[in-house]
Amino acid sequence: MKTREIKILYITGNGHSGSTLLDIVLGSAPGFFSAGEVSSVTRPTIHEEYCSCGKQIGECPFWKEVWQLWKDRSTLSGQEYRTLRLRYERSITSFITLKNRFWPGRKFLGYCEATRILFEAIQEVSGAEVIIDSSKSPTRIAVLRRFSELSVIHLIRNFTGVLNSAKSSSKKDIKAGIEEDNPARSTIKTWASWFLTHLQCEIFCIGIKSNKLRYREYLNDPEKLEKLDPAFAGILDRAPFTSEHMLAGNKIRLKKSLKVDKDLGFKYTRLNHKNLLIAKITERLFWFWN
Repeated sequence: MKTREIKILYITGNGHSGSTLLDIVLGSAPGFFSAGEVSSVTRPTIHEEYCSCGKQIGECPFWKEVWQLWKDRSTLSGQEYRTLRLRYERSITSFITLKNRFWPGRKFLGYCEATRILFEAIQEVSGAEVIIDSSKSPTRIAVLRRFSELSVIHLIRNFTGVLNSAKSSSKKDIKAGIEEDNPARSTIKTWASWFLTHLQCEIFCIGIKSNKLRYREYLNDPEKLEKLDPAFAGILDRAPFTSEHMLAGNKIRLKKSLKVDKDLGFKYTRLNHKNLLIAKITERLFWFWN
């Protein structure tokens, strides 16, 4: 099943870590295509949501062609694919996915094949050599590695920054790029999600080409990106950035001109003294994920 024809650069890590920004920046390199959070294709409202080109995804010529190719070639219906994604690509089902990583069952293989056909369609329509997927879920690595030449970026942001971002809230506004309500999260839930996600990243990255990339470092040290791939040399100097047909992710994907603010995300105005203390202790104890 595995082929060297499809090349994927996958960004994994915790939410609120800047994966959409990184996707857009790396997607500006020749031969790379920013696909965004590809796993969102199963979201019921996906066709009413907006592509970074400004059109609704159901009306975007790029995604309409991808969808048609996928529909014509896949043996799974949209509902079947959605059900299997929930089975294999959620944190709470990570043990099921890990088991299938070594002893793949028929349904898991069928899901991998349908995902391969989706990426094949994206590659065919985009003409890109490498597809960037910033879906973030660590369990998705087990799926992508079965059919592609896969490279993974384990994106890390300091816990203080993650917690500060998690304390923000936003209301659903599809036209603005916010696909669902995002209430502020509690400190405990944010910590638990942060810890479990990074632990799963470590586990699912075993045996494949992967690199840890810290949010703070790549903003201030462009050579960190060049070490990932020579194609990224001097990439931060190419600002402002745009993404042609990015599917889902942070609302910044809809900006027509995006500049990288090296100070973005380092002001923790939403955190009280207790929050800051917990964050500081976390960063001391888990320095390797900060």
